[in-house]
Amino acid sequence: MVSKLLALEAYPNLRDLDFRVLRGVELNMRHHRWVPLEDIARFARVDVETASFRLGKLDDMSLVRRRSDIGYIGYQLTIHGYDVLAIRALAKKGVVEAISTAQIGVGKDADVYVGVTPAGEKVAVKFNRIGGRTASRKAAYHGDVFANKRHTSWLYVSRLIAKKEYEALTLLSPIASVPRPVAWNRHVVVMEFIDGTELAELRDTDLSREEAGEILDMVLDEYIKIVRFGIVHSDMSEFNVVLTHGGGVLIIDWAQYVTTARPESYELLRRDIRVLLNAFRRRWRVEKRFEDVWPGFEKAWRESRGEG
Repeated sequence: MVSKLLALEAYPNLRDLDFRVLRGVELNMRHHRWVPLEDIARFARVDVETASFRLGKLDDMSLVRRRSDIGYIGYQLTIHGYDVLAIRALAKKGVVEAISTAQIGVGKDADVYVGVTPAGEKVAVKFNRIGGRTASRKAAYHGDVFANKRHTSWLYVSRLIAKKEYEALTLLSPIASVPRPVAWNRHVVVMEFIDGTELAELRDTDLSREEAGEILDMVLDEYIKIVRFGIVHSDMSEFNVVLTHGGGVLIIDWAQYVTTARPESYELLRRDIRVLLNAFRRRWRVEKRFEDVWPGFEKAWRESRGEG
């Protein structure tokens, strides 16, 4: 489903003062569930009346939300306000000059758009979206991010998950077919733009059994290099494999990765392999047995842990 990025509609109408006000809300959310109006005004270096007026405009744009039944007037940043701050930071750093208004991809926890750098190159801009009705399920997916964290802001969690994916891509892009990372800010990861098609988007009739078998072999070859390096995807499926128009494969969505040093990585890897094999068996009748594939992955897993 194609949807617009609301922040892009609001962005041209914002002044420097609006960004200071938004930044004041963001920073003070570390200390308040609802940030007092006076604290925002103090941070933005304006009087309360001016801050209130600007916040009213920002509320109309859905960049903040207001609450007055808590003994004082307080504000929270919305995900759209967080988008605006990330876009502003990436633009000021010269990472992106423009972002399309239509999605090119959507996942469980993120939306992806096409961006353009100042040099005119295309990049993929991924906005993480944690929270909402499925927040508890998403918390389970990203349990390691929540470990020892008292902060419960979903904006903050989205930032941690984006940071985690950027770190994974930085580690893996020199050794395997994953997107090359370009930049990271708040909950947004900018990466190279790949012209390709997600495996899950293909119809069953788009690939012959032989073609599908070759693609599966390429994916397994890439994944075993990654495991040997010391990382397990932990959410491997047909939704996280892209067929590039150049005939290669790309493994995407690394926000849930775990290192092989963690004991649960063994079972997560077993699940990854089973899910992948089952998808190819179900859709393209590729009969590759888990018992034949697993020994190589188990060996790579043990080698990464120094177990020989």
